[in-house]
Amino acid sequence: MIDFVHFDLAGDSKVEETQVLSETVESVRCRWCNAVDQVELVARPGAEESAEGGPAQG
Repeated sequence: MIDFVHFDLAGDSKVEETQVLSETVESVRCRWCNAVDQVELVARPGAEESAEGGPAQG
């Protein structure tokens, strides 16, 4: 996934556009306990709209 971020002069940032390069999940590992069988995958918000070619709203 690629995020295009706009920074204003005050240093505040805003994601203006996101491009999904791939929706394939090969593996997931917990960053704290290193478990692979205790992780629940949930869809990212707006994944249905972006999969249909429309803009993803966040």
